[in-house]
Amino acid sequence: MPENAKTREIKALITLLGDEDFCVRDIARERLLSVGQQAVTALERIAASDAEGRIRIEAKSILEKHRLDQLAQEFHRLNETTDFDLERAAFILARMEYPEVDEKKYTHQVDDLAMKAMKRISDEREEKRRVELLGKFLFEEEGFLGNADGYYDPQNSYINRVLDRHLGIPISLSALYLFVAKRLQLPVQGVAFPGHFLVKYDFDSDFIFIDAFNGGQVLTLSECAEFLKRMGYPFADVSLVPAKPKDILARMMRNLVLIYSQNNQTHKIDTLEQIFSDLVKK
Repeated sequence: MPENAKTREIKALITLLGDEDFCVRDIARERLLSVGQQAVTALERIAASDAEGRIRIEAKSILEKHRLDQLAQEFHRLNETTDFDLERAAFILARMEYPEVDEKKYTHQVDDLAMKAMKRISDEREEKRRVELLGKFLFEEEGFLGNADGYYDPQNSYINRVLDRHLGIPISLSALYLFVAKRLQLPVQGVAFPGHFLVKYDFDSDFIFIDAFNGGQVLTLSECAEFLKRMGYPFADVSLVPAKPKDILARMMRNLVLIYSQNNQTHKIDTLEQIFSDLVKK
């Protein structure tokens, strides 16, 4: 199709976004999404203009759908890699809510945390003590804290906001612990504990568990069993099996689906479910 003909088609489709008939608007939306970057550029101009209200609102909605589709495609490419990078996935996920997030800036913050932590633990040889020192650094010195008062705030699930506010939920604080520990080459893994995500630290044919939500509290196996009992869950060995990086991301997304369902953010829910479906296929 000649360029001028495509331009005319885009203008006509944008005009149809103001139609009274929902079906007409829906057809125009789908066609605009399929046209490509030229349509996106035109929609960006309309969204920033003083165009008729309905058209401007529809343009913004289409652009948001396009943005989330691009995000899902980025997750798909990451999912195709042989060594799934949870940290990279966490920062892509952050763009769900914060499109302009500066990943390099926050990666440098995690690097800085790891360098500072190394100074605290480098002279310590006793493994449990190293865990305690790392927890003291992150949760006392740096002040990372479980957000019990605002548990269902979506900011708790996005790693950039966890780093900004030093607040999170069990899985996001555990993820931060894992990212720092990986830089320190410490033998840690996430554990999808029922109702409360934990970190497992393996050493000398033994292991301990870290509760990042509760100030890096160190838990033994029996204390984990007691913890489950208090929460009304039966204890089973499977409760403490290390979670794969994709499983951790999936649990993060399930939390967000629950949160977004409460305020009917359907575009984000649809994208999260699309990403989740892609994850479990691999």
